[in-house]
Amino acid sequence: MSAMPTTRAALAIALAMTGASHALINPRFTPIHLAEQSRQILVLKLAPPDGQGRVAAEVVRAVKGEAGSKRLVLDLASAAKKEQAAAIKEAIARLGEGPALLFVGQDEEKEDAAFLHLSGRWLRLDAGKAAGAWELRALDTGMEGTWAGGTDMLLGAVEYILKNPDEATVPVAVGFKWATRAKGGQIEGQVSEFQAVDIAGDGRLALFIASDKGDRILLFDPKSRVAADITAVRRLASKSHAAAWGDVDGDGRLDLLSWDGQALRLWVQAKDGAFAGAPQQIPVGLRGACRGISLLDVGTKGRPGILVSGEGGPILLRPDAQGGFRQEALAAPAEGFASAAACLVADLDGDVQCDILLPDASGSLFFKGEGPGRFAKPVPCPVALGKGRSGAFVGDFDHDGRLDVWAFAEDRCRLWRNRVGLSFEEVMSISGETAYYAMPGALCGLTCDINNDGRQDTFMAYPDRPPLIFFNRGFRSFGKALELTREDVIPETTEGQQAGTVADLNGDGAQDMAIVLKSGALWVFWREVFEGEPALALRAALPLGGESAGPLTVTGWIETRCLGAWNVQAGSAEALFGRTQAGEVTLRWQFPGVKEQKRAIAVEHKALRFLLESAK
Repeated sequence: MSAMPTTRAALAIALAMTGASHALINPRFTPIHLAEQSRQILVLKLAPPDGQGRVAAEVVRAVKGEAGSKRLVLDLASAAKKEQAAAIKEAIARLGEGPALLFVGQDEEKEDAAFLHLSGRWLRLDAGKAAGAWELRALDTGMEGTWAGGTDMLLGAVEYILKNPDEATVPVAVGFKWATRAKGGQIEGQVSEFQAVDIAGDGRLALFIASDKGDRILLFDPKSRVAADITAVRRLASKSHAAAWGDVDGDGRLDLLSWDGQALRLWVQAKDGAFAGAPQQIPVGLRGACRGISLLDVGTKGRPGILVSGEGGPILLRPDAQGGFRQEALAAPAEGFASAAACLVADLDGDVQCDILLPDASGSLFFKGEGPGRFAKPVPCPVALGKGRSGAFVGDFDHDGRLDVWAFAEDRCRLWRNRVGLSFEEVMSISGETAYYAMPGALCGLTCDINNDGRQDTFMAYPDRPPLIFFNRGFRSFGKALELTREDVIPETTEGQQAGTVADLNGDGAQDMAIVLKSGALWVFWREVFEGEPALALRAALPLGGESAGPLTVTGWIETRCLGAWNVQAGSAEALFGRTQAGEVTLRWQFPGVKEQKRAIAVEHKALRFLLESAK
């Protein structure tokens, strides 16, 4: 590799950029440079080190160049620092059956050299005297600036780069700034959550703010970006500790389910858009505090079921023939299991049926969906939230078509990768800059695509610091969006927030950030969109009053590259597949009991919205 940096050079670049021990993203030497400058890229399977510190490596296949010898030998005893050899032995043990990746080229002195990546670590190797022998020079922390993530993810990134040499990108920065910001008013009471909802059913998103002193609905003018408070016009008088939106009565209009601390109430939207009259109280035998409310399809056409999360386990409310609901307590958790967070409702095992995950500090219970509204007895699941106040949301951060779980708690954040067979693996430490920048204590979070590049990003709000946004470099390696979240960029937020969200609030295709500070001040940060270069994206939504209320998993594709899966619900959660340049996005989705559907849609001049329908 003519430009492969030495250990000293790579580390110097990283330290110059960060002023700290953590290696930030190195824009001068990305996986694209690494793939281009390597004459060989080999997938290896490593055996445990022998008594002399030698590691036998089987060449599984060549990703670039010829495989050459089927066997290589790595000499760990050659390391100048013996503690590094010990750390590498531990990394090999953690690797198990997973791959190691060897990049072979030349250093600045035209000598054969190599980088080996395994278990999230970079090793610098020199060619040994014997053929196929490599000697360990040192662990190379500077190369984390090139790639900080799992080896399997790096393999996926390299294959993507080699297959798309002219178009492949591995972003080094989020690439956008806030164009403007504005104070949107003062919110009274304790704010529990934000939601961007399609309140009129026309695709235009309104901002719903749940507060115990009175909920608010704000609609922003597309040109002036000025907020219009339409709460009074819509005659909504709810006061929510927890809330959910959906077409509850099956009339094709969005309704509000609100837990006000005492009861679950249904605010029905009338034909004129008003929530007139007294709300309907829905009996629910909730034990303890309400952790959250979700809507899900239960097989009753036009009317979803309601899942209420509480300390005593989830309660499912099924629609009855009289227009009400009958209560069904799902299997109660074991003694000592008292979840502090709402259930996650999504197809987590990929069988097209909606599942329920009841999370707790040290583990979860998984209710496998066996049909619309039907669930098997719960089984233990390793997904853990952590200690204290906590929560979780889903997203497909490695873009493999399976929904992962991002958990936040007072001790730390966790990222649970969804592997085949619903085998979850905690991978936050090998997911880029989130390993040290995803701070503990978040209040809420969500999946987004803040820069419209088709890679799923994350947002989190905090009670004592500015919010955090992490952009995805692809294949689950995140970078901190410094241009959007530095204290000098958003000084208004340093007092902390009560809640926040990211959504396209003015319909220009770019997602904006809205937060309520601890003081109750509402601020909106509008993302930059260049004149003549619109933000390109394809939104995929379930229609109100359609075949299913969801949730439904939707994936997007650019040719053979998966843009990931989104969890879609009618009226309240859409999929967003961004594009950096004009071209097609192919959607794939499947309703239970119906064959998979596929639609290629050209995204050329602006963001588009597509309604998902059943093949029936």
